[in-house]
Amino acid sequence: MDSDSLDWIWGDFNNSPNLAEFIEEVEDENYLLFDSNDDDKSDSSSESSFNNDCSLLIGDKRTALELNEIVNDFKNQYDKTLSELDSTTDGELEDGNHKSVDLLYSDALEAIKTNLSNVELEWRNTLYEYTVNEKNVPESYTKTTSIEKLIILYANNFVEQFKIKYPNRRQLVLILLNECGVQKCVCTTIKPSRLVYPNLRDLISYSEFVAKHITYIKLEDPVTVPNKIMSPTTTIEMQTANCFEMAILLVSFLIGCECNAFVVYGYATEIVCNNDLKKVKIDLEEYDPQKSDSKNISEDLDDANSLEPTNDLCSEYVKFLLEEQQNKTVMKDEVKEIDFNDSSDSLFGKRVHAWVIIIPLQIEDENINEVPYFIEPSTGERKEISDENYTGIEAVWNHRNYWVNLQSSGVGCTQYNFTLTNTKCWENFLPDKPQSLRGETLDLKHNENTTFKQLVMPNSWVNVLEVPRNKYHMLYPSGKKVVTYMNAIKEFYADYIMPDGLIEKNTFFTDSEYVNKTFVTEIYKHRIDKLISVETKYTTKENETVEYFRSGRDDFLNSHTFYGACNNIKTKRFVTFFNLRLDSMAELNIDENSFTTTFNDRSDLLFCRKCIFQKTEKNDCHNLNVKRKPTSIVEKYLRDESKHKDQDIATISFNLESNSIYVQYQYGEGQITQSSRLFQKPTMTRNEEFDTKSVIEDIVYPYEGHLNTHEAYIMLQDMIEAEKEALRNVSKLEDDIIKMIEIRCRERIVFKLKIDSLDWDRNHGIRKLLQNEKDKKLALSKRDKAKQIDNSLPYHVIIKRLFTQDKIALNVREKIIQNFTQNTKKRFIRTKKLFITKQFKLQSMVKALETDRFKEVELKNKTLLLCSLLKNELNVLALRMERYNETRIDRYNILASYLNSYPDFKTLSPLKLYF
Repeated sequence: MDSDSLDWIWGDFNNSPNLAEFIEEVEDENYLLFDSNDDDKSDSSSESSFNNDCSLLIGDKRTALELNEIVNDFKNQYDKTLSELDSTTDGELEDGNHKSVDLLYSDALEAIKTNLSNVELEWRNTLYEYTVNEKNVPESYTKTTSIEKLIILYANNFVEQFKIKYPNRRQLVLILLNECGVQKCVCTTIKPSRLVYPNLRDLISYSEFVAKHITYIKLEDPVTVPNKIMSPTTTIEMQTANCFEMAILLVSFLIGCECNAFVVYGYATEIVCNNDLKKVKIDLEEYDPQKSDSKNISEDLDDANSLEPTNDLCSEYVKFLLEEQQNKTVMKDEVKEIDFNDSSDSLFGKRVHAWVIIIPLQIEDENINEVPYFIEPSTGERKEISDENYTGIEAVWNHRNYWVNLQSSGVGCTQYNFTLTNTKCWENFLPDKPQSLRGETLDLKHNENTTFKQLVMPNSWVNVLEVPRNKYHMLYPSGKKVVTYMNAIKEFYADYIMPDGLIEKNTFFTDSEYVNKTFVTEIYKHRIDKLISVETKYTTKENETVEYFRSGRDDFLNSHTFYGACNNIKTKRFVTFFNLRLDSMAELNIDENSFTTTFNDRSDLLFCRKCIFQKTEKNDCHNLNVKRKPTSIVEKYLRDESKHKDQDIATISFNLESNSIYVQYQYGEGQITQSSRLFQKPTMTRNEEFDTKSVIEDIVYPYEGHLNTHEAYIMLQDMIEAEKEALRNVSKLEDDIIKMIEIRCRERIVFKLKIDSLDWDRNHGIRKLLQNEKDKKLALSKRDKAKQIDNSLPYHVIIKRLFTQDKIALNVREKIIQNFTQNTKKRFIRTKKLFITKQFKLQSMVKALETDRFKEVELKNKTLLLCSLLKNELNVLALRMERYNETRIDRYNILASYLNSYPDFKTLSPLKLYF
């Protein structure tokens, strides 16, 4: 074991409490999307930091000071609450009872969630009142132009004629109120726009973004159209929308990226309208982290030297039959679900819904036959027109025109003709030209002899759609989204929100109560240890855990599968490596008493080595770094065509118990047996002669002949040297495994993320981190000189000094555990204090906005942006506290089991693990 293998434990132990707290805080908080204040500083420093944040957003320090004066009106209440928190947490930290600690975390989380819900409700009301206020919105939101009045007049006449002609049809959704109570045409509510972010460039990315960024709310009355629809700008600001508002927002983005998209007004099932996926059962799909890598590799290897794909020998008719059978099975399942919905839903076929349809442009190429398809805004998923969850269509519209469906409505949309220029199937609101449906621009220039000017749809009254960078990075309204299915719960997080880099977590259950877990997938991003996903299968005997990594690790780990305890060398595990190791090791299979190693492309043609160890006592099963004694080693080699088969070694078996070496050679052509030689290692002294009976030969090829005495002696010496080399390789492999387990133990306890140096939105945190690191090193050097402690010494020297101070191993171990638990609690409490600080800042500015103390509109808008930043910060802090509470027991168990396996604490009773 390395001498500094436990430096990560003793690093905090050697530091003073205040300095350790400062180091941990900087390490935890430097990956936030916002600049946080240091909790250890005084109130004045916190205020100055807040002034800097305000001036950074507002651009004027004088205005920032004015805003800070408003905030100070609530400072007395803030100081009182914070002092009460300090007095309570100091006493709680000294309590070592496990139940009381759990109660501390649970009560703190409940209080934080309650405060957060109250703050969100207060902020949402203030934001809505501010958004719909006539003083804060553009003139186009509150007034109608002459062309808009003409369109409204024309639309009312069109609706009345439609009522007379089709009295049994529903009222058309053509003119609705906006957020300011002004009548607007739904076509002018669409604002074609594109966002500036490079990740948003096509239909799929925009569909997923809208589904993630906006919280879906169902209609108050499921069978009627709402009489008021918010503009896309207000939808982005509020981040909540019904189906019509989400569809309009998505179509605005899709038209902006040159897609022929339309808003659909029609009917859907209860599952779609309520976005209730609890009746949907999803399949258990294991995460494959190499899908994207395999695509890139296949593109890179597409050259003349690459292997040609094998011919597909399957008949086209057989493929057709298999596909038809599969479609029948799928249709049966879908029909069962639809029948279930029809019988259980009294409003089936009457629930109003809005979604998006993409009508592909006309292409002259006969080989390309694209059909229209739907996009569900609430999920961002593509749906085919044959999807029976969509039961009918009343009308469609875009930013240029409005079309009413004249086709008979049945169950489903498969029978519809989506050629909007067909007047027998669709009734257009304005006179339409065919080129407007092909994505071309309308030609508004007319000849001089033209006596009639065609009425066209006016430009949109909505401002250009913009998403602030802080909201874009948060991705979800609160940084988190939870989707509940019949048999699973999926959790999504924005990048850098969770302290361990978690971005997605899928949990599958066996029951509808979501109690018994069967499979959990956790996907990570921006991890320094290159971890990208962890899969855990829960069974009655032992849990199976699979870890996947990106390339770039020092140990070249690709995947790591283990059963049961993660830090026991005797735990059954299976490890794969990238093809970058110098020893060409590809796979490693570890059982209780054996190692099996697989190699690729070695020059000596070795492809497998298996080592069996001597069985140890049960008391040593938890000892991580006790190296075991091998009893036998077996090495297997590939065929070397340059050698004769009776000279080409296939298998070498080193039996260390019987002190023999058994060599088997490759099979010859037409042979069913192998030639072999058994070497009995000598136990005599060097002065005695070589015993020819120590070599037993079994040569199948009759012309090869047996070895003479000199040849047998030389070969025996070679086999003895090969055995020594095999023992060295096994010992080195065991050291590598122990080191790998220790490193993974450390990486599971310590959360470290990596920020790209080219990330413009977060590199300011890197600069701050580097400066803090320099300050820490300077502070550490001064303290070490004062205490005359050299932290650069290896671990075994430090631990010897500690044992000279306190020779009782129990006391040393208790100090480690106590320091770990205190640091964990302090980090949680610091986050809670920071939450309260941000909460009071946000509430004070919201109160200031409500009292109308801001006279300038620009200052109001910038203050609103600052409030939005603070609200995002509160969501992030709440999620971090929740994650700290979820992982603290697992991190403690990993540390405790690690200390149980350490030799210096072997004589002590093992630490108790909590589950």
